[in-house]
Amino acid sequence: MRTQKYVYHASSTRGLKYLEPRESTHQQNWVYATKKIAISAMFLGNNFDFICQTGTEKGIPHISERFEGALKHAYQEKGGVIYRLPAETFLEGKTQWSAEVVSETRVEILEEIEVKDALIFLENLAKKGELIIYKYPNKPKGFPNDKSDIIERAVDWTMKFGENTLDITEKYHPDVLENTIKELKAKNYSPTSKKWKEKFK
Repeated sequence: MRTQKYVYHASSTRGLKYLEPRESTHQQNWVYATKKIAISAMFLGNNFDFICQTGTEKGIPHISERFEGALKHAYQEKGGVIYRLPAETFLEGKTQWSAEVVSETRVEILEEIEVKDALIFLENLAKKGELIIYKYPNKPKGFPNDKSDIIERAVDWTMKFGENTLDITEKYHPDVLENTIKELKAKNYSPTSKKWKEKFK
């Protein structure tokens, strides 16, 4: 990477000296990192798209709650570290997300940044203008008001990864569960567990 000197990687594991390439969702042995520390910080805690949605707005990272209290649920009192890494071996354009870069070789860790409470860390980044936080029900422009994006993901992930996705949908977004089931039925999806066989009747 020639555009910057350092990149960042969030982890729950402290004390590492280097990061080794590992196979992940892209079926490639890569070390993943982000161009901005705020983006890496959003990977701390216990978050995924059904809890808080992440993205960028005019080049600034943003995170938005998908339900009231989602930020606290995902990040409060959850810690970890953010590793600062040399950018030399990292490649852009290998994934669909422009903020993400990857290295095909082992990467030395230059600095370990301790994060004791990820929520406080994110709020401080927002105060400095390095992150935009949307508290529910506020949302970035372009987000649907009917949670159709949640339904689409729930259907897609259920068909790809199984009915645990339906359990998660029921837990965090029970208001769209009925429509999710309707969409799955329309795609001729047949549940395998007793619980979901009953709910699909």
